[in-house]
Amino acid sequence: MHLPPSAAKISHTLVTHEDSREDPYYWLGNREIPEVIEYLEAENRYAKEVMLHTQGLQDEIVKELTSRVVESDTSAPVKDDGYEYYYRDRKENSYLTHCRRKIGGLDTEEILIDENELAKGCSYFRLNALSVSPNHEIVGYATDTTGDEKCTIQFLRLADHQLFSETIENTSGNHVWNNHGTHVYYTTLNQANRPCRLFRHRLGDSSDKDQLLFEESDEAFYLHVSNTDSRRYISLQASSAVTTEVYLLDAEDDQCDPRLIFQRIANVEYSVEDRANDLYVLTNEDAVNFRFMKTSLSAPDKSNWETVIPHSEHITLTDFRMFRSFIAVSERFEGLPSVRILNESMDSLRVEKPAEIQELHIGDNREFDTSVCRLNGSSLVLPYSQYDCDMKTGELSHIKTRPVGGGYRPADYTVERHLAISHDGTKVPLYIVSKKEMANTKPAHVLLYAYGSYGLSYPLYFSSARLSLLERGIKYAVAHVRGGAEFGEMWYHDGKLLSKENTFLDFSACANYLLDSGITESNKLAIEGGSAGGLVVGNYLNTNPGRCRVAVAHVPFVDILTTILDDSLPLSITERDEWGDPNDKEFYDYIKAYSPYDNVSAGQFPALYISAGLNDPRVGYWEPAKWAAKIRACKTDDNSLILRTEMHSGHGGKSGRYDKFRETAIEYAFIIDQLLADQIA
Repeated sequence: MHLPPSAAKISHTLVTHEDSREDPYYWLGNREIPEVIEYLEAENRYAKEVMLHTQGLQDEIVKELTSRVVESDTSAPVKDDGYEYYYRDRKENSYLTHCRRKIGGLDTEEILIDENELAKGCSYFRLNALSVSPNHEIVGYATDTTGDEKCTIQFLRLADHQLFSETIENTSGNHVWNNHGTHVYYTTLNQANRPCRLFRHRLGDSSDKDQLLFEESDEAFYLHVSNTDSRRYISLQASSAVTTEVYLLDAEDDQCDPRLIFQRIANVEYSVEDRANDLYVLTNEDAVNFRFMKTSLSAPDKSNWETVIPHSEHITLTDFRMFRSFIAVSERFEGLPSVRILNESMDSLRVEKPAEIQELHIGDNREFDTSVCRLNGSSLVLPYSQYDCDMKTGELSHIKTRPVGGGYRPADYTVERHLAISHDGTKVPLYIVSKKEMANTKPAHVLLYAYGSYGLSYPLYFSSARLSLLERGIKYAVAHVRGGAEFGEMWYHDGKLLSKENTFLDFSACANYLLDSGITESNKLAIEGGSAGGLVVGNYLNTNPGRCRVAVAHVPFVDILTTILDDSLPLSITERDEWGDPNDKEFYDYIKAYSPYDNVSAGQFPALYISAGLNDPRVGYWEPAKWAAKIRACKTDDNSLILRTEMHSGHGGKSGRYDKFRETAIEYAFIIDQLLADQIA
């Protein structure tokens, strides 16, 4: 076998950034240097060699993943005017086919977009957005063919499936129609990949003629455009990580300008929907867990606000969907998502979850004048399920559960909820899924996952791929550490800025709980995280040497200071609301103390699987590349360390189903080979 690549041996002029920190691997951030691509390709060859002896296991896992795909599946249709919209998923295809039919007309199917056709010849493909004009005659769709999240919008006439001549380049993919189906509103990107301009496009015209309606100059703010639920307005949201500002445009008036609703106030977030003469507002102003308010659409001044749902210390309001006579509200209660319904009298009814469901969310609803709301349910053992909720009674009707092939039976698996005690006495939820027959096995092999940033609550979702671990006796654990918002906004605030250390200590507490309770032991424990979750993994390796056997870090955000100090990168400025501004010495010192890359030192590391995407606009490929190089230079053990860079994709890795299966198989084979080496020898 070839020796692993050594970035330190490649001669190159040392580059330092503004704070003059010495960084011998900084040059890896310049992909224009031929040696950089050569180095990444050498790492890929080395990773392939390291994994060569697991080729049979990889093939076996791919077969397992493939066996769980049913021959043909159709999504639950969503009603919109006189049509039902849905997609078809066929086993032989890597992508979806989007269809519709007239309501009640089973033999009237039309194909809107076949992703498989669009993806032909592409090393990477993603359908970022699909929208149908209000008259149901034209489809707008946005595609990304590199993984860099720069999308091209095109338009297709459904009557003859002919493309319109114009294409709109360099967009976020986000676009919506006016009510006449004659104009489209969309957002474009600046050099840092930030959606910062709103344009109005007249269908059939060259995009050169498009009208610029709004430009956001603050580098911390991103633009997003959508239709309100009533479809009377087009909503433009300017948002940073902690602040929101909303504008409305009349969806009937093709000449109107954006109308500001509420002036932005630092650290105040809000969203709005209209109904009749009223405007409904979900906001965290004077309400850390959000409150739900009502005001006048014509005069939304805060002096006119009425409380619909007051602030609660125990329930977090996260979203809402407006209907003509009802409102569906998403909330987090006791750490898990649920839904409540409000009628015209504003009487509240909490929807009772099915016994097998852990999380209940508002789904895809396109009709305003209805008493039925589509909801989505999930759990660690039940595949994605959809329900129709009668908003008059709160009763649920099961519509569909996504089928899983290979004889999967949810009853064969079990989920346990544990509480780990963190350094300050905080109880951190830990969910463990396993084969039922393995539930009492101690010590067991365990894969522990966490995310814990941006106030994103990590979902308890079913994964058919995960079964390949569970079937081999590996338990899967999810830690709801602070930095997410599983237990409300304070759970998030206690894991960001100068409280970020709580995220890492919570994760350590969960790992220690698994070890100290005898559920597993260090040579049977694997840890995993992606993106900001990779930061958690990297910190754990620096602060808890010898406490796990395997670590998996997908596109890990590990070189945090270098990235946030570079204003030219896509997310750097807005990231400062999450991590702090390292131009301030207090934040610089605090971040440097936990940054995985800056704290690698000589010592032992577990077997380490690291992934990167060359076109990743969120976590630059150089972060995992530099981190891997530094660990390789410092490690004193013989454990495997591989860096796999996808050379034609971005943050999410490969795109097609079977390419993703192969990617998953390599990762799982690495974990299984390390944890179960004695059993598979």
